[in-house]
Amino acid sequence: MQTKALKAPYIHLELNNNTRECRNKVMEAWLLYDKFRMERNINYINIYFEECKKRNIELKLILIEDVEFGIRNNKCNLFYKNKKCSMPQFVIMRTINPLLTKHFELMGVPVFNNSFVSTICNDKQKTYQYVSKANVEIMDTSFIKKGTSTSIKYPSIVKPSFGSGGENVFLVKNEYEFKKAINSISDESIVIQKPASDLGKDLRVYVLKDKIIASILRVSNSDFRSNYSLGGLAEVYNLNQEEKSIVYKIIEMFDFSLVGIDFVFHRGKMVFNEIEDVVGARMLYSKTDINIVSLYLDFILSELKS
Repeated sequence: MQTKALKAPYIHLELNNNTRECRNKVMEAWLLYDKFRMERNINYINIYFEECKKRNIELKLILIEDVEFGIRNNKCNLFYKNKKCSMPQFVIMRTINPLLTKHFELMGVPVFNNSFVSTICNDKQKTYQYVSKANVEIMDTSFIKKGTSTSIKYPSIVKPSFGSGGENVFLVKNEYEFKKAINSISDESIVIQKPASDLGKDLRVYVLKDKIIASILRVSNSDFRSNYSLGGLAEVYNLNQEEKSIVYKIIEMFDFSLVGIDFVFHRGKMVFNEIEDVVGARMLYSKTDINIVSLYLDFILSELKS
């Protein structure tokens, strides 16, 4: 399938007076990464620095490997490079660590995304369990622990409950492939799922708070996984009203900041797959004119003053 570099319309979020006032004050913000993600996202990080400078925000790139946190004198405490430090006005979390996110919140620091989103959306078992209440379609799914017996129908998708980017996701067609997949996954918590009929095709819907920003269709002609980072092709996708209603049912269940809601296609219909808390933006910048970092920072400033 050939893709076209379509340009989606730029989506403008209105700034209120509080947001403009916030822009006139110097604020300190932390952009948290782990070393691995930082090295893969230098260009994206530079966009954050450029956009923060426009808004008079002093941004600091913080590696989670340099952070130590816990309880001292009965209070939540945090050290950076072995030194106690003053806290920023807000944190943008670009690494997966729900415990640290909650720790910041207990210290009075707003984090985007918040700890509830981080806790649910970075655990596929919790995600499917929670989103099932939204009355949206989900492929039949089993939750298992390594070493426990389970009945499995082939073919099946096997993946770790904690994971992203299509890593350690397997399509298994027999018992040998199933055991090999299980042995390849380091996590104890495993998800086994009925495959959607339209393999190698999925949809990412970018959501900011309660707004749909853009939707990108990803297609692979060589792999059942269609992730852009794994070589899948991508193009802008226009949601119809029925598909939008499915997305909004999920949005209503969360207090999102910026996420990607992913769907697979079963018999031509969109079916919920997962939610990316630390969502990537390569597809948005390569396929649209949307500056998602700019929109995100305006949203954060508005949230801080609302």
